Amino acid sequence: MRKRESIAQLAEHALRLAQVGEFEGAAAFFEQAIALDAGNLDLRYNLAVVEENLGHIGKAASLLIQVLQRKPASPFAAASQLSRLFTRYRVDDGAVLTAAGLSTALQTRDVALQPITEAGLQWLSTQNADWRDGIRRIASGEKSELEAGRAILGKLRHLGRAEHEMLCLCLREGIVKSIDNERLLTGVRAAILLDGGRTLFDDRDHFNLALALMVQGWNNDFAWAETSQETDAISALEIERAALLAADMPTTRAFLCAALYRPLEEIVSPPLGVDDMRVLKPKSFRETLSAQILERADRDAAAKSIPAVGALSDATSLKVARQYEASPYPRWKTVQRSAPGALQRYLGRLMPADCFAFMDKECDVLIAGCGTGQQALMSATAHGPKARLLAIDISRASLAYAGVMAAREKVTNVSFVQADILDVARLERRFDLIYCVGVLHHMADWRAGWRALLSCLKPSGLMNIGLYSATARQGLRDLRDHPDYPGAGCTDSAARIYRRSLLLRDDGTAASYVKQSRDFYALNTFRDLVLHESEATVTIEEIAQFLDDEGLVFRGFALDANVLQEFATLFPAAAPAGTLADWAAFELLKPHTFDGMYYFWVERQDKPAAE
Repeated sequence: MRKRESIAQLAEHALRLAQVGEFEGAAAFFEQAIALDAGNLDLRYNLAVVEENLGHIGKAASLLIQVLQRKPASPFAAASQLSRLFTRYRVDDGAVLTAAGLSTALQTRDVALQPITEAGLQWLSTQNADWRDGIRRIASGEKSELEAGRAILGKLRHLGRAEHEMLCLCLREGIVKSIDNERLLTGVRAAILLDGGRTLFDDRDHFNLALALMVQGWNNDFAWAETSQETDAISALEIERAALLAADMPTTRAFLCAALYRPLEEIVSPPLGVDDMRVLKPKSFRETLSAQILERADRDAAAKSIPAVGALSDATSLKVARQYEASPYPRWKTVQRSAPGALQRYLGRLMPADCFAFMDKECDVLIAGCGTGQQALMSATAHGPKARLLAIDISRASLAYAGVMAAREKVTNVSFVQADILDVARLERRFDLIYCVGVLHHMADWRAGWRALLSCLKPSGLMNIGLYSATARQGLRDLRDHPDYPGAGCTDSAARIYRRSLLLRDDGTAASYVKQSRDFYALNTFRDLVLHESEATVTIEEIAQFLDDEGLVFRGFALDANVLQEFATLFPAAAPAGTLADWAAFELLKPHTFDGMYYFWVERQDKPAAE
């Protein structure tokens, strides 16, 4: 009894110190408590949070992995904290991570899994000798991707059960966002196809990896390039629909090989449907395909029920809509839910509290240009059930994706409507807050689009805007001026070939800009980044002029804390948000600050009516 009381007292002291920012003392008390109760996972989790605040990132990651490796009954908190940690930091010390702990995190719902996927593949590429050797030999030219891929398949059993499970989960739950890992896995895929998939049903590890690579193809929109040898091999595959539904193993093997490279609807005609799933074998193959086919059926059904306001008529809007109908952007699988009050705490560092006081009561929020809904769902959870969110987009396919994901994530305070920003007045609603990130610069006139949104913003309302920086995207303009640029309307095959050419170019060229982008690694995001049908860039001076013309007040950029600290050091007299003039000077010194885009907050301050 005394021991339990002592542990509770130590934990209480630690929490009290952590609340007032005395993290070193909190860590000491948590360490003492863990020494008395080594199996207490809550103590380890709380210590991890404290260690992160102390800047001990490796130790924080190690503690979270320890919690997850012990398979807690509720892994959400630890997995979510680990995901946020990997989003902000890179953990180079592979010794602090384990495949078992990462696997538990990758199987946790309601957690953003992409950062964990990337950490898992990074861990594998440094900790597994065969994997590391394959990457090295490809990079040095000692082996082709195919040769290195065959070597990996031949040594797959050396991975170990936990490592193999983690690899397959990484491929299923995220997108490979590493050129080295992509090249090695491209070789593994080629080895499976060109060797006829002969080991797929004889080796469980090979089969499970092939299924995971098939899902990775869906995740990255089949971005990986293929050689002419692979294209010929795919064309030579004999796949009869009737034989597949009769569970003929050679046909199933051929179908799986083709599905590593092509969408399911392109492999057999008519495409497999929900009713076909019950006869497919083996079970894991059937279950993997079923998930994709059910998802496609859900989206088709959702697309029919989405209401529309107005009809698209603007020439640029129609062109952009066609792009996103064919290639909804982005294809995502998980959403990070915000803790209650986190958004208000963040905004409190940029602006006075009365600017966002409306968030504490019922309010109306517009997501203008929601795409496939990831930001809309994140915003819905951040604002909570008191907020009424409306998400609009010009692409019905994208809205269908968003609607299905909202139902899956059980987010009920957001609705979806097909509408052009130019027609937003037809909604006949006014909003306390409007999000429009990464949209206005794809319109024929970004100023006209922004003014249309202002027409439905309430007095003293807030806007969260994202616009491309002319300075940061200079490298992309250089690519578009190059003779080998395939053009925005190119085929998927041409887009893959062009992407591959950029992947293989030396760093220091214009290709470096796009290779460093997180949007480089899936075909729909690559199109949005490099091959968009309509794109403009702006300068901070142009933004400042627009704000002045429209009576808007700049309330700060959304940037990493390290960048904000660097800005504060260079401009110590600036208010917390800084001024646009100061930020323009900062961008001259640091031209890659806004590589993503200018992502910022503004407040409407309408002039009082004249007496």
